Amino acid sequence: MTKRRQFMAAIVPVAGALVAFPRVGLGEIATLTEDDKMGSAMGFRLKTEKADQAKYPKHTTEQVCAKCVHYGTPAADSARCDLFNKNVPKGGWCSGFTKRP
Repeated sequence: MTKRRQFMAAIVPVAGALVAFPRVGLGEIATLTEDDKMGSAMGFRLKTEKADQAKYPKHTTEQVCAKCVHYGTPAADSARCDLFNKNVPKGGWCSGFTKRP
């Protein structure tokens, strides 16, 4: 085999294991709360309407977790957020909101 084929033969099973690992044996992902230290620091709210408008003047009620690039599954009622590595509700908001393209 060539070096490239050897590399691919070695890396494909490893990549597959890395993708599957978070789903195996780790149980449920924790749900982010407004009391969470990081969530609090980023102004996280369970409902976008409750965001602190004075502190975050660029916030709009159209900005919700489900429309954010960090929200794992846009169609789900709650999904893992890449910023917190915890589940967040689709109607939530934080200052890390980045509109999904």
